[in-house]
Amino acid sequence: MPGAPRILATCFLFLALASGFGGRGVEAADPGTISGLVQGVADWVVSIKVDRSKDIEIPRSQLPFNGRVSPESQSYFKRPSGYVTGLLVDRRGFILTSNYNLLGTIKSVTVLLAGGKERKAKVVARDQLDDLALLRLQGEEELAPEGEWKPPPWAKSSPGAAGRFVFAIGRGPSPQRLNVSEGIVSAVGRNTKRAVQVDAKLNYGNVGGPLVDLDGKVVGLCGFVGHAYHQWGLNSGIGFATTVETIRKVLPQMMEGKDIKVPPRPFLGIQSEEGGASNDGAPVVEVVPESSAASAGVKKKDVITRFNGQDVPNFDRLRFLIFSCKVGDKVEFVVRRDGKEIALKGVLGKFPGRR
Repeated sequence: MPGAPRILATCFLFLALASGFGGRGVEAADPGTISGLVQGVADWVVSIKVDRSKDIEIPRSQLPFNGRVSPESQSYFKRPSGYVTGLLVDRRGFILTSNYNLLGTIKSVTVLLAGGKERKAKVVARDQLDDLALLRLQGEEELAPEGEWKPPPWAKSSPGAAGRFVFAIGRGPSPQRLNVSEGIVSAVGRNTKRAVQVDAKLNYGNVGGPLVDLDGKVVGLCGFVGHAYHQWGLNSGIGFATTVETIRKVLPQMMEGKDIKVPPRPFLGIQSEEGGASNDGAPVVEVVPESSAASAGVKKKDVITRFNGQDVPNFDRLRFLIFSCKVGDKVEFVVRRDGKEIALKGVLGKFPGRR
């Protein structure tokens, strides 16, 4: 894109843009500028106001120091009131947003469209694994005749490698003003290859909005923000977005009003040491009887050093690699035993006590 290095010199951008659905009220996009890029998707970015009688509560065990912090500090983890963001995906009034935006006991949902019109909406489907929820505007009025409807500018695929520039676009907390934060894709293949990791600033206001590339194409939907996903921290400097490929897979089913079931978690069947600074593999403290690991021949005091062709510096990395697979997947791994490297094969089982 012409002038991109100059444009991207700013680490955090806020743009106030007036827009209306179908291009009404939007000035012609200025090619080669961030404002032009944002104007290209503005019509599909909507504001959502959720009226709750009760929000979800963060478990005390997930608060710092097991909840032994001041009330002021605890309030930092609570969801603020105000508008959040969604992405209009169909002329019949279907809107994708973060599932987190619609958790709790909901009294009503109101959508403010880009042109300023306000409509009531209801939740029609959820995908908890990908932090997606689908709303549908109430009433018989369609947003545009079938021949005149233009879908959002979806990308053919999500960014294929880390280092790509992306922009998170939202309409919260001020629904009439778009806000934009820029960053790069810092990792791909997150959440069983269904999400990308970005360092663009994500927050309660822009979560549920689109992640857009330098071509102005939607490559994902920003999500996984809030105390429901506290393990990543509210100010960790990283965020996540569900990929466009995943959205394509689940959206047709969600538009039929069907929730996406969370798949069972894969299970190898070992106990190891959490975290630590060691980069010498994942030591096996215990092997769960009759588990995949036991069937493959893993023994206590083995050290798992490779899994499916990738190095395993510690148990945290091994756990990530296991969760990137599915129940029933055939896996190969290497263990170090008595100074020797031994190659083993197994089939991942289902995590006990879960779906």
